[in-house]
Amino acid sequence: MAHTWEEFGEAFEGTIREYMPDWGEGESMASQSCTAVNKLIYKWFNDGDVFDNTYALTGWMNDISSQANWLRRYRPETKDILDGIADCFGEDDYTELLWNLAEAALDREDLEGLAGCEKMDSIYDCEGPFQFVEEAEEDEEDEEL
Repeated sequence: MAHTWEEFGEAFEGTIREYMPDWGEGESMASQSCTAVNKLIYKWFNDGDVFDNTYALTGWMNDISSQANWLRRYRPETKDILDGIADCFGEDDYTELLWNLAEAALDREDLEGLAGCEKMDSIYDCEGPFQFVEEAEEDEEDEEL
């Protein structure tokens, strides 16, 4: 069963509000975690974007791979969940992956501990295995041939 946007809000909104910065990614690992997870969830439900478009789900046009790479690097409990994108063959699979990610990364006890940890690098510029590959537009000359 796929989770809905409303279910995500009911389950995680309080936690996200507690640690989400007013702007940017914040100054603690807790705020970075909330920002990264929130971005992945929001972009899926709002734009249909996935954090790695090289698998079965191609997403649309926003590159959100950096947020997933940051979570994978700095929140080890998310690694196996995020790596599961290779097994997502439909929207329900990806929505379930995001649900599992939110449960793991937005645990209040963990975030409380991370609130005292200074931010690590940037969720907006983190390299790793996840990638966004833009489709090359065909050259007009190729179309004429």
